[in-house]
Amino acid sequence: MDNLSNMPLLIAVPTNDGKTVFTKMLGMAKYFLIYKTSDGRQFELVEKRFNPYENTMQHLKTFDVYYIIHDCEVIIAAYIGKKGIERLQSKGLKLFFKKGNIQEALISTFSDEFYN
Repeated sequence: MDNLSNMPLLIAVPTNDGKTVFTKMLGMAKYFLIYKTSDGRQFELVEKRFNPYENTMQHLKTFDVYYIIHDCEVIIAAYIGKKGIERLQSKGLKLFFKKGNIQEALISTFSDEFYN
């Protein structure tokens, strides 16, 4: 945790309602909420980004979605397709799979998994 203490980390969370992690495929969410943390304990919502690809099914859609969240280091999502996982990881993103309340997903990701 100390290595991130002075470095803000950006986290993208797909959602349709602003409260829960979107339950379907990542690229089908209406929005991405972008959170910032420096310590993995406090999370600041910094931006809500619209996903113009919500209803599209183009080839290599993951790369289009990546463009929207390219400055984030972490994605917390309920579901990402197998090829999408590979594409996002090849871009250096850390992926975590959670469902339910966004705040609870943020807290559990950073307390249970991220630093282990």
